[in-house]
Amino acid sequence: MKFVLGIVCLMLAGTSFAQSRNFRGKSRKDFFGGARDYRQLTKDGIQISIGPNYTFTNPKITEYSATDVNGRPVTAQVDPIGKPGAFIEIGAAHYRLKKSRILDAWYKKRGDKGEIKWIGANLFHRLDWGLGFNYIGGSERTRFELYNPGSGASSFDESTGSFYNGYLTARVTIDRFTKIADGWHLETGLGFNFLFNALPAPKAPYVPTIAPVKFQQDFMAQFHLHLGFTRTVRRGDYITFGFLVPAIGIYEPNHARPTIQWFSSNYWPVQFQIRWIHHFTKKSNGCNTGTPEDRKRNDEYMQNR
Repeated sequence: MKFVLGIVCLMLAGTSFAQSRNFRGKSRKDFFGGARDYRQLTKDGIQISIGPNYTFTNPKITEYSATDVNGRPVTAQVDPIGKPGAFIEIGAAHYRLKKSRILDAWYKKRGDKGEIKWIGANLFHRLDWGLGFNYIGGSERTRFELYNPGSGASSFDESTGSFYNGYLTARVTIDRFTKIADGWHLETGLGFNFLFNALPAPKAPYVPTIAPVKFQQDFMAQFHLHLGFTRTVRRGDYITFGFLVPAIGIYEPNHARPTIQWFSSNYWPVQFQIRWIHHFTKKSNGCNTGTPEDRKRNDEYMQNR
């Protein structure tokens, strides 16, 4: 009886061991828990950005007054209206992995204190650039009122004009990262972007008007700010959802406003970005056989097939 019970116990133990280790009838993936990523990534990669844009405008209606050739009072109320557009861009991303010696020494000397702790040993963590195409538009509505002093009556007229320009673009941005959750980082950055109007709309008023009319020059340079939320897809692949906001107009200055002048209004183009970054992989000189623990598991797997 004791012999029979001993055999049963051995059988149950063997069955339990086999089920827990899953040696038979399974693949290496099941045994090892999936392939490990042994890629050696570089600090450089490709970046592709795409998304919509929108031209924000002054919500206030601007009014201009004058007299016509007959001396009658005329007023023009100008109401700019934003329009959606789109952009696409391709370029590269370069990550700064080496710490600044000066900032690192300063950080160690001061310790974990306020702004010094936030700056750390690097002012920025990534520099990225891109070349692309940006399709930007807007519209404007003008309401005219002509007053006749003789009859005391007024007459009204209203006209609307719109435009779309196609810009070739170049951009460079530096960013800092702040971890906000597992797999998520906040990006904050600044940089410069340059635009050339390769597909301009007609530079002509859509209606005779007493309001001042001006059309932006074909070349523009701007200082911009960047804000984004980055999700790690896997090691070396990231997707960012963010905004690129022009902050200062450099050329054509336009009183340093980062806007596009068209007709009698200014249009502020803001981008809503979806960006994918993929790191390049270093070439391996040989086969990566894994860690000693991995090789031991492989031997056990082969012995128990």
